[in-house]
Amino acid sequence: MKRRAVLHSLTPEITCIDDAGESVCYVVCGKERAAVIDTVNGKENLKDVVREITDLPLVVINTHGHVDHVGGNGYFDEAYIHPADLALYQEHYAMVPAGLPSCPLHPIEAGARIDLGGRVLEVVHIAGHTPGSIALLDRRAGYLFSGDAINGQLWMQCPESLKLKDYLKNLEALDAIRPFFSELHNGHNVEGIPASFIDEMKAGVRGLLTYGSAGDDDYPWFRGTAKRHMLRSNAWILYTPDKL
Repeated sequence: MKRRAVLHSLTPEITCIDDAGESVCYVVCGKERAAVIDTVNGKENLKDVVREITDLPLVVINTHGHVDHVGGNGYFDEAYIHPADLALYQEHYAMVPAGLPSCPLHPIEAGARIDLGGRVLEVVHIAGHTPGSIALLDRRAGYLFSGDAINGQLWMQCPESLKLKDYLKNLEALDAIRPFFSELHNGHNVEGIPASFIDEMKAGVRGLLTYGSAGDDDYPWFRGTAKRHMLRSNAWILYTPDKL
């Protein structure tokens, strides 16, 4: 069977693992430990893939509870997730291929610092896509690993997603840390995007809250039909009217 994982070196210490184009995760190495940020779909042994990159002790952090970001947790000894996404995690982990029980989970909150030895990841809570969505700030690299909380095709139509006015407040709260990162690395793209995309996202949400859904097209997804608000040709926000 063809291997799913494709490795992309972003820096000498940071590797992006693309899981068959469906989602991505990251391995961030310090001098003493390595962080695994998300565990993709669970359809092949992610720990074996990570061991091709590093033999350091591992700490696994889930950016949120959706199955395409937590599906490989069962290959590891333990993982951390924001407690607001625990119920969502349990619902989604039931979709993981049979025979891969979840590892033990531990809560992680905003403000937590994960010391990898010479490199620290800081937990930032960006509730919106899910209630417990978090990002990891790496000041040394100038990266914010944003999971699905901020990406070019933002899903805000999920039942668990917050209302857009609340998501906007959480985006605005990022202003305090904006000087410390220049790139966003999300849960579905190998390439980073400029931190200025946050301003595009805020403008898009404000437009929706001001003008509503006028001009937005219907967008079918696996649970029904959402509305799509274009930010530019390859970037949009999916939402349902109840999120306005």
